This record gives sequence, structure tokens and C-alpha cells, in this order.
Amino acid sequence: MEKPVVFKNKRGKQLIGILHIPRGKKKFPLVVICHGFGATKTRRRLVRLARVLAKKKIASFRFDFEGCGDSEGKLEIATVENETQDLDLALGYVLKQKNIDKKRMGFIAESFGAVVVLKYVVQNNFSAKTLVFWSPAFYQKKLIPFWHTKNDLKKWKKRGYLIRKDKKFGIGYLKENEKKDYTPLLSQVQIPILIIHGKKDETVPIKFSRQLVKDYKNIKLIALPKAGHKFDENYYIQKRLIQNTVRWLKNLLKN
Repeated sequence: MEKPVVFKNKRGKQLIGILHIPRGKKKFPLVVICHGFGATKTRRRLVRLARVLAKKKIASFRFDFEGCGDSEGKLEIATVENETQDLDLALGYVLKQKNIDKKRMGFIAESFGAVVVLKYVVQNNFSAKTLVFWSPAFYQKKLIPFWHTKNDLKKWKKRGYLIRKDKKFGIGYLKENEKKDYTPLLSQVQIPILIIHGKKDETVPIKFSRQLVKDYKNIKLIALPKAGHKFDENYYIQKRLIQNTVRWLKNLLKN
């Protein structure tokens, strides 16, 4: 069953999600899926993942943060703080469902979404069984100058926003993250963590995830040889991404 969900965030914006519930009357483990910066819940890999999880008797919830996809609002207000609040309200709705086993929960998050999930779990001491991160962008203070030229950053600070391709970045995001490295938060998370990263990722180079594996014993890294940041090069890359994710979740959420 795929059930549309509508709820409002603290800024009064209507957010849209899809709840996937497997067939059956028992309680199912739950995975909350968080997309990356300016992305949507309807990306093919996220939809395919949710449907495969349902076949494996794992419920999932994917939703659009404010200003993304079907949700109301503007992307330019996106910050870790605002999206953490959105995630809290999303969980507030989903955890009220009778057929969800609250003791068997996990998160999947991609890129910037991984920052949001990590901060949420640590900030709220949330009792999850596992976290799965695809191409996590934790090193914001190193990545922002990697993504944007010095001239871009000057314009951004002067105008209060920056337009790159089809996205409008607000000044709140820059002020919040220009000097932030979120990796120290990982020291407060003792549960098993899986990172899947493409070796050809030119947005968040895999070297960052390789360093995390060296620094934290509870992190496992799966490097996909021909994959980029979005894992969208071909069907087989997405298939490996989903298979590895589902295999990990089945093992960690079975009890």
C-alpha cells in the first residue's frame, strides 16, 4: 500500500510524503528516507527502494522537505535546522501509525539529507537501529568552496542568495554551514552505519567517506566503481545501490 500523506511544518507550509506499508496485519519495521538538497521524494532510486523494501516487509516513508518536489515553500530557506524540524514533524505523523514497530527503525539519507538525519538523531538521542547514508556531505566547510568559486561566494553574501542552474541557495544555508564540519557528531552515534559512495562522485569525492571509515569503527563503506553522486549512470548501478541497502536493512531490522 502506498498512502499519500499531507502535514504542515512549523512555518505553516504543507509538506507531502508517501507512506509505503507492506501487506499484512503485523507491525513492520520502518525506514525514513530523506532526499538531498533541492531533490525530491520521487527520484527513481528512492521510489524503487521504497517498493523493494515493501516486498521485504519493511515499511518506509519518503517525503519532500519544504520548497522541494510537491511540498510548499521556497528552497532558499533550506538549512539543516529547518529541515531537521521538517523531519521531526514527519516522524511525528508516521510514528502514530498502528502497524509500525517503533523499536525497529532506520534512516536512509542522501548527500545533504545525511547531515539532516545525523543532526536529528544526535540532537534528539533518537533510538534507531541503523543509518544508511548515500554520498554524505558532512564536510560542509570543505565542500562549499569546492562547489562554489570565491566570486560566487562574494555575490552570495552581497545579494543574500545564489542561483546555480535551477536552484536558489539562500544566505541562511551559507551562514549556517560555511564553517561547519558535521563529522564530529558521528562520535555520538554507536549504532551500525552503512555508507554507499560512488567512486566517480565529482560532487562529494569518495575520499571523504573513506576517511570516515578510518575514524569510526561502526561505519562500513561500500564503494560502487562506476557510480557518480546520483547513482543514475545506468540501471545496474541503481540496482546495486538498492540491493546493498536492502540487504543491510533486512539484517539490522530483523529483530
